[in-house]
Amino acid sequence: ESAADLMAPYLDPIYRTLMQALQMYRTRSIMVLFDTLGTMADYIGPAIGEGNLPGIYVPPLLKHWNEIAMENPFDRSLLPLMECLGSSTVVIGMNYQPWALETFEMAMSTIEACTLVFAHEEDALDADDEMADPMICAVDLIDGLVEGLGPNIAALVSGSSRFSQTFPNVLQNLAEHIIPGVRMSVFALIGDLARQAPALIEAGLPNLLSEAVKSIDPTHPAACNNAVWAIGEVCVRCGENSGPLTPHAPELVQRLIAMLMGNMLDDDGDPVTVPGLAENAATTMGRLASV
Repeated sequence: ESAADLMAPYLDPIYRTLMQALQMYRTRSIMVLFDTLGTMADYIGPAIGEGNLPGIYVPPLLKHWNEIAMENPFDRSLLPLMECLGSSTVVIGMNYQPWALETFEMAMSTIEACTLVFAHEEDALDADDEMADPMICAVDLIDGLVEGLGPNIAALVSGSSRFSQTFPNVLQNLAEHIIPGVRMSVFALIGDLARQAPALIEAGLPNLLSEAVKSIDPTHPAACNNAVWAIGEVCVRCGENSGPLTPHAPELVQRLIAMLMGNMLDDDGDPVTVPGLAENAATTMGRLASV
């Protein structure tokens, strides 16, 4: 964290050493290794994606993920692995393309496996955030791909023989999910897709907007904030086509005004203050008015 750019000239031997450690470490040590890789991506930035550097560490990480997931897709050590890959994809950018499809399909497979587990829960209300952690990390990783690849994410999804057809339905199911953390992550993804590849959400936009409006609920601040932001990004991309937004406009305006006036209440009737929410609401209101 302190050295950051000063480490750039030494990244080749550092990554080679870390990948040697990947072959030897187990349990807690390997989770620390993944955390280290994620921190390097966050603080060193695009330098970790220059030249042949990604080829040193990305393939071994994907290989490790595949091996562990084959035995147990819910292994907790996969969470920091997905997090470090998510941080890396953002800063590596287009240089991540050789591994982008494999990463996308593995993340989607994780979401698929988690969805099946939730579907077989006798009482969905008993489900907790821990059960959804792999799904949340996988969604965040896909969002990292969107940020890193930009508009090219559309071709990536279309090129997936396994998930190109089901991707819109997966987004819809995630937007309806009972766990607020899942909704928080998927609305961040939907907002970024609206910015980078709106065609991927166009067909399902009416239903996605409906779920986003429902999630403007101060009892779940993070999901609420992301839902407001995502709607704002959709407004920007709608241009003169207000069709998908029109049915939701009255309720959306009502909820946004409540935020701007500070009139949002929690389940106990107490005022709710969420940092940044009023600013997001004001921005979204302006964008909605311009559509």
